[in-house]
Amino acid sequence: MHPADDEIFSPAQLESWREKRHAEFCLGGGGTSAIRHSKPSAQGSGRYLYRPRQVLVEAVESQESTQIANELNRRGGTPAEEVNSHFDEVNLPVRSFTMPDEVDIQDLVTEFRQREDDHARLNIAPNHVFSGEQIYHGGPSGEPRSAEKFDEPAMSPDAPAPIIAVLDTAYDPDALELHQGLADRLDIQGCAAGDAVLPDGFLAAEGGHGTFIDGIIMRVAPQARIRQVGVLTAAGLTDDQTVALELARAARAGIQVINLSLGGYTSHDEPPLAMALTLTHLPEDVAIVAAAGNSSSERPFWPGAFKRVVSVGALDTRSGENRASFSNHGWWVDVYAPGVRIRSTYLDGKWKLPGETTQRVMDGYAYWSGTSFAAPQVAAMIANQIPAAGSARQAVLQVLAQARWVPGLGPVLIPDAGLTD
Repeated sequence: MHPADDEIFSPAQLESWREKRHAEFCLGGGGTSAIRHSKPSAQGSGRYLYRPRQVLVEAVESQESTQIANELNRRGGTPAEEVNSHFDEVNLPVRSFTMPDEVDIQDLVTEFRQREDDHARLNIAPNHVFSGEQIYHGGPSGEPRSAEKFDEPAMSPDAPAPIIAVLDTAYDPDALELHQGLADRLDIQGCAAGDAVLPDGFLAAEGGHGTFIDGIIMRVAPQARIRQVGVLTAAGLTDDQTVALELARAARAGIQVINLSLGGYTSHDEPPLAMALTLTHLPEDVAIVAAAGNSSSERPFWPGAFKRVVSVGALDTRSGENRASFSNHGWWVDVYAPGVRIRSTYLDGKWKLPGETTQRVMDGYAYWSGTSFAAPQVAAMIANQIPAAGSARQAVLQVLAQARWVPGLGPVLIPDAGLTD
């Protein structure tokens, strides 16, 4: 992590806070909204987060699939009817089952995978949890810091207006009052965030995360419209089935560019089941851009690690062009864009670490760092290119072809939008 000069919380304070949040997430009952951390003894598997009572199964017409469903039923599992009806609405071959509290999902999935052949073993998986927290699977690196105001570009009514779907935290109503530039271009899907401000009056850990990303897109692609879709809580949490459903819905709505500034790790580093099946069913002419993650690791970070997805790592441009110390990297990262001390739109309020007395007043604009904020720059560049390229697929190829190769790092894209100091 590269703290900025005006960082008021030390890396040790931030890490202590993340550990406390992580413990809080992974404690409590075994309900379908709870979160568990995988056991460290999992065979050959890195750590990951998952829903303790949920298991996902590929719904295909095969003997193996039927046997899995029947056995889950015998063990007390019941189909999650509401979720499954949503999968049916978007024609996704996925079934979600809710298991009894006493069933260990990690052991259950491992058992099925060990006894089935290589094809069938991919048909069952935990419902992996994805988070916007730095150390625990994605999102921003460090806390937001107050920034000076900037002029928000207006849209030209006569210019082409590609649409970017931002699957992130839901919008906060105050953001539309604070930022006329966002109000002019936002297409709100679903309800307002409602919990960007905590009961104690302070901003939630990732309250304003989506608003920050919207501001980046607004500045890099001033003629693009933004479809805001809430999938992350204000604490920065979501899961495989939630993101998969919203990906499918965005594609069915005709959205050509989708930004995913979220992600996580999985059991045995295999693709998350629901998202993998969704990507195979999406039209080719949908560009999906995702953050590479902030764990300074080469371990595949999903959904960024999908070949179908443009994965964006973070570049530190404060003294040359270097990979940000927190950025994930590896063969699956497609391009790097600025991700340190990015300036964008935020919320009004006060921000502090739980248990600390020091607080920071936020007044609508912020600096923030993370691959979360590198990804929307590339998504916006792709949207800009669509009118000339003729399709999102061609726009992706043309934008990536513009990347400059930096020895020791890889391909780099730096939009001319004044996002950094």
